Amino acid sequence: MLAELKFVQGAVAKKELIPTLTHFRIEGGTVRSYNGTLALCCPINLDIDCTPRAEPFVKAIQNCKDTVTMSMTAAGRLGIKSGSFKAFIECVEEETPHVMPEGEEFEIDGDALLKALKVISPFIGDDASRPWSNGVLLKGQSAFATNNVSVIEYWVGSTFPIVCNVPKIAIREMIRINEPPERAQVNDQSISFHYSDGRWIRTALLDIRWPDLNKILDVACDATVIDERIFEGLDSIKPFVDKLERVYITDGVMSTTLVEGEGASFEIPDFPYEGVYQLRILNLLKGIANSIDFTSYPKPCIFYGERLRGAIIGMRT
Repeated sequence: MLAELKFVQGAVAKKELIPTLTHFRIEGGTVRSYNGTLALCCPINLDIDCTPRAEPFVKAIQNCKDTVTMSMTAAGRLGIKSGSFKAFIECVEEETPHVMPEGEEFEIDGDALLKALKVISPFIGDDASRPWSNGVLLKGQSAFATNNVSVIEYWVGSTFPIVCNVPKIAIREMIRINEPPERAQVNDQSISFHYSDGRWIRTALLDIRWPDLNKILDVACDATVIDERIFEGLDSIKPFVDKLERVYITDGVMSTTLVEGEGASFEIPDFPYEGVYQLRILNLLKGIANSIDFTSYPKPCIFYGERLRGAIIGMRT
């Protein structure tokens, strides 16, 4: 049972703005969680209809070493007994807003989708002023992500049935689950991904009105094989960067400042490019990009990798 609870634990609300969302909803042989944006569901071997508080329920199951028996008490609590251990979990009896999948169902290439999400998830934004950028845009045969300083397009290889923007919180859970979903179910406000054995994840959708990324990506460039020494240099000087994480590249040297005798530097002989970049953004290319056009600086620098292309924007000096 612990595995089932761990599957749904990621969608339990942390704050009690709506108290019932800090509870699991158990009914019909399933356990569900919902935090107002994300919902998770998993079959569970428990023939009881109840809504127990999630955190103590999980802790109680973790303490069970022998056969577990459960029943509702006259006071409306969920009683749990395992060997010498016994616990009583607070439950609520009122209606809760826990949701179910809704809309039309589609078959999808879940394996290809999961691979795409793993690759592009580090590029997802976290900008409250641009909420549309805090997700992955699925459009045609591509998946897009941007943090407003870099953008990436991954060719999934199969056409997704609708255009939708899946929020970061759901992407994170799908990667944690690490299994290809079998099909999707969509209405105008949500998307649900169904897994084997009756498990599913449902999430609210973000705005699909993105800027035209092709204006950035569809440009002529002179990309060359990326020099892996860049990443060795970034690791070396990382402890010395300023709050903006600025990295200066000039005359075959990567440094944290242009002031002689200050900061840290790393020599990259025969590296002819110049520019200023944010360390975190440059590091996103590690293991992803195999070529890049650094000559475009200060304009966006286009990069390429397996089944993907993207761009990073440098910083001004």
